[in-house]
Amino acid sequence: MDIQDYISSGKLELFVLGDLNETEQQEVLAMAKKYPEIEQEIIAIEEAMLSIDEVSGISPSSGIKNKIFETLEAENKKHSATDIPAKPLQNEVRIEKEVPHSNPWKTFAVAASVVALVSVSVAIYYANQYSDAEERLAISLQQNGVLAEEVNANQVKLKSLDTGMEKFITGNFEKIPMKGEGFPMQEDALVDVFWDKESKEVLISVNQLAALDEENDYQLWAIGEEGPIGIGLVNPGRRIDLQTMNTASGAQAFAITIEPKGGSESPTLEKLVVLGEVS
Repeated sequence: MDIQDYISSGKLELFVLGDLNETEQQEVLAMAKKYPEIEQEIIAIEEAMLSIDEVSGISPSSGIKNKIFETLEAENKKHSATDIPAKPLQNEVRIEKEVPHSNPWKTFAVAASVVALVSVSVAIYYANQYSDAEERLAISLQQNGVLAEEVNANQVKLKSLDTGMEKFITGNFEKIPMKGEGFPMQEDALVDVFWDKESKEVLISVNQLAALDEENDYQLWAIGEEGPIGIGLVNPGRRIDLQTMNTASGAQAFAITIEPKGGSESPTLEKLVVLGEVS
């Protein structure tokens, strides 16, 4: 339990005023016995109301005061030899007998002061609750924003995948496997090229390609009678997608090399990664 929330709930003020039922009073007394902070708060509220009484000339109800002080002090002195109430309580009860009652307007002033005290406590409690709710709402909106961005990104990926699959299904593509075996750059590299000789369309599927730094790109080459022709850059991170390359005609083989950012006019043969011959 949050002790500060309990203290700021306004229940302690109502307890001091005697406006709680028997069950609620027992609850407050049990909490005061268990938590010294609550006991101190009850005493502070009682002292505040006594200060108001001294100004207004109205003494608090002896029944309420006796119930508070007898319970709190008796719990701390449960095993003492006497059951006589402490002197401060007797003095305060005697004060009640000696001080004459004032006119009704002073009573009204005391009641208004107490109501104001309770209202301030309740207002502080709900202000804290509102602040917490506002903070949770801001966090929720931020999380929803991130989620919306992820959904949009996934929708773009799915749309691209759908486009590639539609081309693949409707076309007459031949699969050309390309491997890195025998090449020192990446012997575990695996890439598949799908080439439709009639439409000249080329799709590529990345199975295994190492990530590159920002200064370099993978470039796909169609090798024919006129030599190697660059037909597009390959994204190594798109592994569940069919990437669309530029068209190629009369290719006898396909290859991928590592080139400077943006690609090159001719391949860097010493950076050959994979090669696959057309059957």
